[in-house]
Amino acid sequence: QGFASASAFAARPLSLSFSVCLCVCPPQVRAMAEEEGSWDQTIQEWLIDEGYCCAGALAYLESGEMYAAAPVADEAGWGMVYKEDHEEDIMQDDMSTKKVTINEQSAILETAKGGRPANGLWVGGAKYTITQTTDETIGDSDVKCIMANRPKQGLCIIPTTSQLVLAMYNEEKGATQNAGNCKKTALAFAEYLIGAGY
Repeated sequence: QGFASASAFAARPLSLSFSVCLCVCPPQVRAMAEEEGSWDQTIQEWLIDEGYCCAGALAYLESGEMYAAAPVADEAGWGMVYKEDHEEDIMQDDMSTKKVTINEQSAILETAKGGRPANGLWVGGAKYTITQTTDETIGDSDVKCIMANRPKQGLCIIPTTSQLVLAMYNEEKGATQNAGNCKKTALAFAEYLIGAGY
């Protein structure tokens, strides 16, 4: 993939001191590292380390482009939250199937903006069913919280002022991984981001 656009950086508030890192790291471009570590590490600390989520990511609200993911070790998070455009057999109204190219980032963005992607919500090569959208108050801000699931797994998408928080859980990875804990953890991370101007 190419480098992140300059407009993506220009739109970002400069309330905190950051250094910018443009490194091509498979499978996606990484942008913007905090002084104390990368956004990948920030996701690791907020979403993964407590054991409530198995993976997490941040994306730009403007484009849906993901720029950070966790777990950090061996870039495992990227394998769970991201897959290049791929073809899938999608059931049609007449019960036939048709090969359709899935762009996961546009589907995540559409979902975050309140839509339902025509070909479903796909994350990391797996299809999820949107089950709930709620309005939540965190601090002084109101946010949408979108929950989606598949057997024994699920995810939470929360748009902040300029970012998308994606948090995933897998019930087979531990008793603490469930929809409620995932949502609570994602909301806390979203509150942190909003408080920091994101």
